Amino acid sequence: MPAPRLDAINPNEVLLYLGYKSGAVPAQVEEQIAACSEAILQAARPRAVWRVLALEGTAVPAAGLTLEGEDMKTLLSGCHEAVFLAATLGPEVEQMLRRAEVVDMAQALTLDAAASAAIETVCDNLEADLRQEYGEKGLYLTDRFSPGYGDLPLAQQKDFCALLDTQRRIGVTLSGSYIMVPRKSVTAVMGVSPTPKPRRARGCQHCNLFRSCPYRHDGRNCGNA
Repeated sequence: MPAPRLDAINPNEVLLYLGYKSGAVPAQVEEQIAACSEAILQAARPRAVWRVLALEGTAVPAAGLTLEGEDMKTLLSGCHEAVFLAATLGPEVEQMLRRAEVVDMAQALTLDAAASAAIETVCDNLEADLRQEYGEKGLYLTDRFSPGYGDLPLAQQKDFCALLDTQRRIGVTLSGSYIMVPRKSVTAVMGVSPTPKPRRARGCQHCNLFRSCPYRHDGRNCGNA
């Protein structure tokens, strides 16, 4: 299994989580993002678990599970297996966020945004490693899709956590409202196909024109301009 990796946090992604549109970012904000990102990098202890199971449509017979919603039918069309994964930054980040919420709410918001960007980076890196492994076998992965996205119900979070035994294996539990604890944790599914699958374009945060883009300033992007 690939080891979870977190070597950097994209400041543009942190700005997105903070709600910034295009344009100049105050130096003080950039400094706070850099400091909070470094604090998250130091505190994070990424852990991950994944499991591959056979599919019959959107049903996972070995787990007694059916993935709900039309999005799953589209995503998994033509797929014979699914990769279920879960990742977390660990309890140390959760403790840092809780302390900051008591002491300095402005810092807490930036730390939270940096941590959100960090867990996405962990998942992106894990996905990239898995794509390489499957590519060497002549197989292809779909996009990553999590409970709560589209019409895949958030309630299926409990099925993903049970299937992956997240509490025992990586220390992730669920609240009564299906929120993961530690909060900076993610579950997701990707289909496995013998043929290439359409993929979504990478987000604005990866674009060199992120801060000066006139489309983002108007709430659009170059894909729908």
